[in-house]
Amino acid sequence: MPMYPADDAKERIRRAVEITDLVGSYLELRRQGQNYVALCPWHDDSRPSLQINPARQTWKCWVCNLGGDIFSFVMQREGVGFREALEMLADRAGLVLDTNPQPKAVPGSVDDKQTLFKVLQWCEEQFHDYFLHGSDAEIARRYVAERGITAESVQKWRIGFSPDQWQWLLDRAAKSPYTPAMLEAVGMIGKSERNNKYYERFRGRLIFPIRDTQTRTIAFGGRVLPEIAAREEANTGRKPAKYVNSPETRLYSKSEQLYGLDFARDAAQRTTDRALIVTEGYTDVILAHQAGVENAVACCGTALGDRHLPLIRRFAQTVYLVLDGDAAGQRRMNEIIQLFIFAPLDLRILVLPDGLDPADYVLQRGGDAFKALLPEAVDGIDHRIAGETAGIDLVRDTFRANRALENILQLVARAPRVESATPESIRLRANQIITRLSRDFQLESADLRARLNELRRGGRVQASPTTEESPSERQNLRAADLDQCERELLEILTQHPELTEKAAQEIAVEAFHSLAARQLYGTFARIAQEGDAPEFSRVLTACDDPALKSLLVELDERASAKAAHATEDGFSQLAGVIKVLRNRDQQLQRRAQLAALQDGRVDAAEKDLTFFQLLAAKREQQGISDSTDG
Repeated sequence: MPMYPADDAKERIRRAVEITDLVGSYLELRRQGQNYVALCPWHDDSRPSLQINPARQTWKCWVCNLGGDIFSFVMQREGVGFREALEMLADRAGLVLDTNPQPKAVPGSVDDKQTLFKVLQWCEEQFHDYFLHGSDAEIARRYVAERGITAESVQKWRIGFSPDQWQWLLDRAAKSPYTPAMLEAVGMIGKSERNNKYYERFRGRLIFPIRDTQTRTIAFGGRVLPEIAAREEANTGRKPAKYVNSPETRLYSKSEQLYGLDFARDAAQRTTDRALIVTEGYTDVILAHQAGVENAVACCGTALGDRHLPLIRRFAQTVYLVLDGDAAGQRRMNEIIQLFIFAPLDLRILVLPDGLDPADYVLQRGGDAFKALLPEAVDGIDHRIAGETAGIDLVRDTFRANRALENILQLVARAPRVESATPESIRLRANQIITRLSRDFQLESADLRARLNELRRGGRVQASPTTEESPSERQNLRAADLDQCERELLEILTQHPELTEKAAQEIAVEAFHSLAARQLYGTFARIAQEGDAPEFSRVLTACDDPALKSLLVELDERASAKAAHATEDGFSQLAGVIKVLRNRDQQLQRRAQLAALQDGRVDAAEKDLTFFQLLAAKREQQGISDSTDG
C-alpha cells in the first residue's frame, strides 16, 4: 500500500471518506431534501439541528455554531487535535501516512490492528449470545436480574457470559478464522508456564465489553459469579479474584480508558458544566445510565490516574468523583485529589448518604435523586482539608493542627509546581489554596509558601499536566463578526473560486482587518498562486483549524442562500466589493495623512504636497472637477 505525505494525504482522505458515511457511523441520519440532518450531540437537541451537505461534504449546527468537514467533525467528536484526526481518518480510508515509523502490518496477522478489532468483536458476540441462550448461563441471567439490570441494558452494554470451562472459547474459535495466537494477542487466553497449554482468562465470569470512544470493543472485564466463586474455593481452597480484566494489548491500556465513555461523552457535553461522573464499577455505570444518569463512567480495573486526564479533558471540564465510602475508597479518593489539585479540571467529591454505592443508590432512590445531589458535591481540596481538620480546634490544639497542616502541604507539594508559564486559572487556584490555609490555620501566607518550597525541594515535584487547548475550547468564530466587505468577498470566492486570481491582483492579503478573514483569504490566494483551483472543498481541506473550517462552511451556506436571489454575476459582485474595499483603504490613508498634518509629523517640504493630495481626494469624492481657467 502506498504511503503519502501528510499534506497530500489530506486531499486523498477527503476524497476517500464520504461525510455521510462518517457522520452516520456516529449519529442516526435522516434525509431532508438533498441533505441530511441528525440530532446534534453538542447540545440538548430535540429537533435535528445538525445539517450534512453531501454535495459540499460539509456539516453545520447553527445552534452551536459548529461546522466544517470530515476532519473538524472527528476533531470535535473525538476531542482530538488535527494530527490525531488525520491519522484516524487515514486509518479509516486505508491510507498510511509516511510519518508513521511502524511498517504496515500484514492483514490477518497478530500485528494488524484491524484484525484484532475483528477478533474482539467476534468474542463479544460469542459471550453475549451465550449469556442470552446458553443453558448453563441461567445463573448469570439470574444474577443480572437480581442486580436490577434490565433486558434493554443487557443489549445496550452487550453483557455476556463465559462458562466455567477451560477450552470453551478455543473450541468455538476452531470453527472461525481466528487462531489461538490471535486470541492470545487480544488477551482472551493465556499460556500456562507449567504445561505450556492455553487457558481461558474469563471462565465462569459475567462479561462486560470495554469499548473505545469509537465504540470498538478493545477489552473485557469479567466478574466471577458468587456461586462459581464458592464452588472454586471449595475445590481448591483459594478464593478467586472478584474481577479479572484484559491485560495490556496493542489495542488496550487500562490507564487510558474509561468504561462507558463511548455512551457518556455526548451526555457530558450536553451538561451545563460539561461533567463526567466517575464511579468504581461496571454495574455502577450501567445502572446509572439505566436510571437516566448518562454521563457516568468507571475506571477499568485501575485507579483514576494522570494518564486518564488527557482523555477526560477531551470531553469534560468537571469531574464528579463518587467512590465507595469504605477505607479503601477513601484512600483512593485522597490519591485522586492530589492528581487534580492543579489540573485544568474541576474535581468535585460526592459522598452518597447511608454508605450506599452508586448502583444501590439509583436503584433505591432513582436517577433524579442522584442528580439532585450533584450541586452538593464539594471541591476536591476542600474535601481533603475538611477531612484532615475534622474534630480539631485549629487554634488551641496546636499539635494536631500542625500535623493536619503538614499533611495538606505535603499533598500540595506533590502536585505539579506552578511556574511563570502556568495558565492563569491554575495560578489563581494555587493562590486560593494558600489563602484558604492561611485563613483556617491563622498563619502568614509567606510562611506557608516557604514551608511548601521546603517540601518541594525534598523531591516531591511531579511533571506538569498538559494544558493544551482542546478543540471545544477554541474561539467560536461567526461570519457576523467579520467586516462586511471582507465577509462578502469571501462569500463570492466560495461560489466563484475562478475569481480568486483577479481578487488577489486587486486586494492584498494584508489589507484584511480580521485575522480569521485574512487567514481564509490567504488560503484562497496561496492555492491559486500554486496553480491549483481554489475550490471550496480544496480550501476547506487546506485549513487545519476547526474554527476556520466552521467559519468557511457558514460563509459558503450564506453565499449559497444569496445566490438564488442574486441580480449580478460573480464578476460584477467582486468588482463592487473591490471598489468598496479600495475606498475604505483610501479613506484610512487620508485620515492618517490628515492626522499627520494636525500633529505636525510632516516636514515643510511635504506639507504642501500632502495638503493638495487631500484636497484632490476630497474634490474627487464630491465629484468636483479641477478648474481649467488660465
